[in-house]
Amino acid sequence: MKKQLVKNSLTGILQAILTALLVFTVIPVFIKLLGAKEYGIFATIMVIGNLNTFINLGLMQSLVKFLAEQGKCDESDFDISVTLSLVIISMSLLIILAFVFKRIILINILNLTEYEVANVYFFYASVLLANFFLFVGQVFKSILDSIQKIDINNYLQIVYNATYWGSILVILLLGYGINYLGIAFLFSSILWLSLTIYFSMKHWGVIKLKGIRKEFKRITNKQLTYGVKIYASGMIAFFYEPFTKILISHFIGVTEVGFFDIALRIRSQIWGLISKIFAPLYPFLASLNDMNKVRKYVHDLEQKTFLVIVPIIVIFIFVIKSLITLWIGQNIEIISVTSMFILSAYMLAVTSMPNYQYLVAQGLAGKTIILQIFNVVFNALFFFLFLKTFGYYAAVIGNVAAILSSYVLSLYYQKKYLDSLIFDSFSQVSKILLVFVILLSIGFLVKLFIKSDLLIITIIPPTLALVTIVLYKLFKVITKDDIIRYTGNNKLLFNIGMKIFIW
Repeated sequence: MKKQLVKNSLTGILQAILTALLVFTVIPVFIKLLGAKEYGIFATIMVIGNLNTFINLGLMQSLVKFLAEQGKCDESDFDISVTLSLVIISMSLLIILAFVFKRIILINILNLTEYEVANVYFFYASVLLANFFLFVGQVFKSILDSIQKIDINNYLQIVYNATYWGSILVILLLGYGINYLGIAFLFSSILWLSLTIYFSMKHWGVIKLKGIRKEFKRITNKQLTYGVKIYASGMIAFFYEPFTKILISHFIGVTEVGFFDIALRIRSQIWGLISKIFAPLYPFLASLNDMNKVRKYVHDLEQKTFLVIVPIIVIFIFVIKSLITLWIGQNIEIISVTSMFILSAYMLAVTSMPNYQYLVAQGLAGKTIILQIFNVVFNALFFFLFLKTFGYYAAVIGNVAAILSSYVLSLYYQKKYLDSLIFDSFSQVSKILLVFVILLSIGFLVKLFIKSDLLIITIIPPTLALVTIVLYKLFKVITKDDIIRYTGNNKLLFNIGMKIFIW
């Protein structure tokens, strides 16, 4: 099991890295060939991809939970078939509504002009249809997740991302506009769905439907009873980032949506990389019945994650502007400021991810609703509070305030239900704060003497990483038991860990 968990995480890391390379390659080409405003329109319409949030019903997380608990049996086959039926029906209804009210969505809500709507209608339709295929595919992806075949899902995601972003790049280089990008979305989604169905059936086996009509109502109630809490959390989440883009488009401008979207894409790639590491944790926690083990895993993973995140936050603070300059080369200030604040806040939030997965996996999914409500309320509150004074940056302030508020609440839930926090003592907290201050000071001094963007990117990360290792070693932040726990029986990794972190 441990080897499979590691394999799942490593393939997730590979997938996240390759995806990031594709995204960071295509976006500057997009902006160079079509312009910042066209990218803003593209980012605005892609908000439609979040509409499936409204009919998600929490079915995927619910399906993973039940399949992980039950294993391969008739009950699990019923769960799969009922979930698939509900997904197809609900997604079909949503697409019909999106087509019927297309003008209201594009003009009145997303604030596009008549001319812009005429030029993007095919893309709009393609996004809707592609999301149908992607959402149906989530059922089969959940099957693979539940049996810890997450590595296969990661490989399939690589295929999807390569096809999607690669097709977009080809279409752009051939001189076509946004409308034709719908072809890339449709082709990649159909290919991914086909492959996901094939591999899920290969590893799960035949889905038995005998007796399903008699059990359909019971299974539906079972799925929705648990899933509705997760659904509410996800639906509320729509009014966070996607809704923020709508607010920016409506009150500020569609071009600024593009700036905000670029910052979110940078954050998403890093967030995706880290979340892939934690992806195997959800089905694993769902299968545990011993609360002491749950507490141990959540607490230890959060603590070690925090140790990794601290230097990463400081590195991003000092290199993000140089990265944006070399990557895009225009609108540097607004994108770099947005990215720096949002990335820093999200990196902090990453440390509570194991607790969030615990809440969902162990029957406390209702608490995630409150976490999402905090996100939405604080985001909207600070956006409107600072809109008149700071304009576009009100969206950044709202985003950061939302993250911090839900982070504090997550820690409260962890203390209440697991009787633990990330750190065990004030001594541990003070050491981490001291490391953070020292890294900030060194980064500031280095940047005073270096003006070249390339040198900043080349020198600051390894310098701060090396200083972090020395400080952790000096403060004895990592123990021998930690190294044994995370290296297992691998003597080579154990010896390396001992030499790096232990005197």
